[in-house]
Amino acid sequence: MKNLKSFILLLIISVFLISCGTSHNYTNNTLNKNFFETKTIYFKLNPNSQNVINFSGMVGSVFGGITQPNVKETFKLSIEELAAETNLKLKFIEYNDEIKTTNPDIIDVNISEINWHFGFSVATLKTVVNYKNLYDNNEIKTTGIRKSGGGDEMNNLKKSLKDATYKFLKELEKK
Repeated sequence: MKNLKSFILLLIISVFLISCGTSHNYTNNTLNKNFFETKTIYFKLNPNSQNVINFSGMVGSVFGGITQPNVKETFKLSIEELAAETNLKLKFIEYNDEIKTTNPDIIDVNISEINWHFGFSVATLKTVVNYKNLYDNNEIKTTGIRKSGGGDEMNNLKKSLKDATYKFLKELEKK
């Protein structure tokens, strides 16, 4: 009987931890395809962007060592993954000479915060990102959230950045 109670408790905790993760697959998104149909949006990471994750909460006492991901590479992966899931033309660039079109939508991306807080059962990675269109100086600030029961730093950062960029695209289509 004691083993059965332990098993049920473990099962409940496992289901709780799995259900705490936020989904970040935008295959079935609600973006306006007509708005983005003729656009290629180029994302250029600002060199002044935050490049490390700040950790808080129970991280040291529960999870041990920390590996800081390469923020630029992780952002690039988030753009590539979001482009594949949404079927939009989203490109990461490092230099403006990589662009071959006239009047392109070049977005300067400045990541101002990367915070990962570890609670008792849920870890929340939050990124605050400012997107500035270099053509018209229009700025949109969004916050990407990734909630999980843990996981690796790069994957959670990628999902949080992808969430922030998706929210940016939702705001962009309103303009």
